[in-house]
Amino acid sequence: MKGKKEIAILFFIMAVLVFYIKSEKGDKTTYTLPDIAKIETGDISRLTIRNKGADLELVKENNTWLVGTQKYTADSSKVDKMLIQISGISLSALASESKNYSMYELDNDKKIEVRAFKGDEVIRTISIGKPASSHRHSFVMIGDDHRVFHAEGNIRTDFSMTVPDLRDKKVLAVQDDINELTLKKGDKTLTIVKATAPVSVDVKEKKDEEQPVEAGPKWTTADGRPVKDSEIDTIISSLSDYQCDNYIEGKTKQDFTSPVYTAVFKGTKEYSISFYEKQDEKYPAITSENDYPFIVSEWKAKKIMKELDGLIKTEQ
Repeated sequence: MKGKKEIAILFFIMAVLVFYIKSEKGDKTTYTLPDIAKIETGDISRLTIRNKGADLELVKENNTWLVGTQKYTADSSKVDKMLIQISGISLSALASESKNYSMYELDNDKKIEVRAFKGDEVIRTISIGKPASSHRHSFVMIGDDHRVFHAEGNIRTDFSMTVPDLRDKKVLAVQDDINELTLKKGDKTLTIVKATAPVSVDVKEKKDEEQPVEAGPKWTTADGRPVKDSEIDTIISSLSDYQCDNYIEGKTKQDFTSPVYTAVFKGTKEYSISFYEKQDEKYPAITSENDYPFIVSEWKAKKIMKELDGLIKTEQ
């Protein structure tokens, strides 16, 4: 008899648990997520970002994104990440309806508010809070909806940007066939040109055998001395995507005189870069292809600032 009572109690407990679980599941599915239409990134012509009371604006003009009141050229890869996030934001769950925004960093002091415009029309507004503990979701609010949702991805990082963060750091991009470069350091100047033709080995003609051809120097000095081809190629290859560390605020190119090193490159057009006295292991610099002075790390500057004598091949 006692065993039957224990079994009955066990079944009763199991029934209560099943009821509780079903009730919990039912409660969790009583809400519906907002139906957010995908926006085409090409339709977005302006973004405004408010972070800790500071406003930042990005505007697209002639298919180029510009940032800040000075309308600096923006880093297109960083802007693209923003556009993808705001146009295709995906909600996965409701996080809260309590309006206790501070615990999600969605209060006015901590949230990042992003607005996307198509012309003068606001087509999306998102408030971004902190990432969830998994860092695979972020807490967000959509438009005027007071609820807090989980959005897929840790998206706060993509919008936690200042104007210096968003400026395009590319200061020289040579997509040209360089055939001459002139390097100047102090009172020394070295001009290097492409060799006009390879030097072939003079060998008597032999039947059924191709004549070996020995490649001549790729580069020489202007007066015909051989130089270290690999060193010159390294200098030129660095020009295809030469990026600065940061721009120098409050200065213009005209504020910089007496460079310690200048490199001039000639192809279909002429390019130049000049470096100035080193400060804190970095070099201030300017180029012919950018309107603003900038700084580069010493290791990056040394890709171009080669010792002139060290580029000349010595007799073996």
